[in-house]
Amino acid sequence: MIISRLTAENFNYYNLHSEEVVTSNFIEDINQGVFYDRLQSITLERLQIDIEENIPKNSNIAFDFKHIEGVQPNINTYFSALKKIGFQIVLLNITEELILSLGFDSIANRNNVSSILTFYDKGTLQPRTKNGFSTYYLFEDATNSFVPENFKIDEIFNLKFKQALSKYRENPTAPHTSSFVYLDTYFNLKKFISVEKSLCMFSIYKLALKILKEWRENGPIPFYKEGENKELAPPILVCQSLNSAYLASILSNLLKLDILILDKIGPINRIYSSLNKSIIENRNYIVVSDLVCLGTEVKIVKNIIEFLGGRYLGNVALIKTETLQKKDIKKKEATVAVFSIDRTNNVELGYFITTDLIAKKESNE
Repeated sequence: MIISRLTAENFNYYNLHSEEVVTSNFIEDINQGVFYDRLQSITLERLQIDIEENIPKNSNIAFDFKHIEGVQPNINTYFSALKKIGFQIVLLNITEELILSLGFDSIANRNNVSSILTFYDKGTLQPRTKNGFSTYYLFEDATNSFVPENFKIDEIFNLKFKQALSKYRENPTAPHTSSFVYLDTYFNLKKFISVEKSLCMFSIYKLALKILKEWRENGPIPFYKEGENKELAPPILVCQSLNSAYLASILSNLLKLDILILDKIGPINRIYSSLNKSIIENRNYIVVSDLVCLGTEVKIVKNIIEFLGGRYLGNVALIKTETLQKKDIKKKEATVAVFSIDRTNNVELGYFITTDLIAKKESNE
């Protein structure tokens, strides 16, 4: 399964680190999650097959090397083979060290401008910088018509996610009783996750990186090694539904974290006495959700964690709704998500939250 292929107007995109994470964790038995940073030939074999089967010849392809710091020997042969077939290739976020290792340092293209790339140590996440290229075209100036692109990968991903999500809109059968509001649209995320497997896997990979950035970089909260102090030990992922359990299980594999399933928490709050046997005092917890609408269920779980002596770090989700402006949301209460439903896209998605109150007229901006 190829998870990262994105199709733009003028190029096709592959994220090499995400594909390598799939290879090393689900095909082979390396099991280092997102911390594995070496590109293997088996990953390029999978990509080459996908390209030859799904992408027309003479197309432009962008390979993203972000988070890749090493490659197996002779891996350059896969790029050379694709070039011979007729594909135009650009490498994104690649270090000078890897350019030399691949043997592509003799290519003269005025658009191959060096830049500084940032990497993070596996254990401490201390930042390190390396010389590299944000874009490196594998062809000479005069031998190709691939116009240099401003590779807005996040925008392309958001568009693909929105288009896919819109296919799973349904009409809600009842008001959102846990938050006492009306929803015009319900997204069947169980179906979305089961059908859009590749997109969801890539989204979970992106969510794993967001978790690292949010808590290990800003914490610092250790992830890679167990700490003796419970407050400094890796956090535990908490889920409270089948969908969130699926997300948490993959995040657990990618981040090497434990999971706690609170299967007695749902839209209606029910607290069972057995929960106090699950929450570890002074341990850090991150709540995993599929879609956060108004955050009622998250607040329920947060209160349980803190009441029983745990430390609530925050909430992560595949999708979140932004019902307030960012300036009005406290950082600890903000949900870290891959995709946001906000005022820029909710009309297109047909997603509205209403009450039985008369709305206040919006002021002129």
